[in-house]
Amino acid sequence: MDQTNYLWQAAYMAAVYETDYSLMDGRILEARAALEQRLLSPVEGEEYRAIKNAEKALEVLRAERIHKFGSGSSRQSFELSQSNPL
Repeated sequence: MDQTNYLWQAAYMAAVYETDYSLMDGRILEARAALEQRLLSPVEGEEYRAIKNAEKALEVLRAERIHKFGSGSSRQSFELSQSNPL
């Protein structure tokens, strides 16, 4: 298995492994920002596929977070749910 590391992976992994639901929204936003920042430069091949997979996974994580706690549980959850999809 390829163990390539990308600069955005630390933020992504922090979101995926976060267990404190009060911090999860922030971690997801940080990860999405890191992915968007990386996409400002040319990306291709394996990293592009990894970014697209990470975006999908963050969307699922966000949806699970909102489903479990409701979109009205916090202002940040509301803002996250209203942001543009990945």
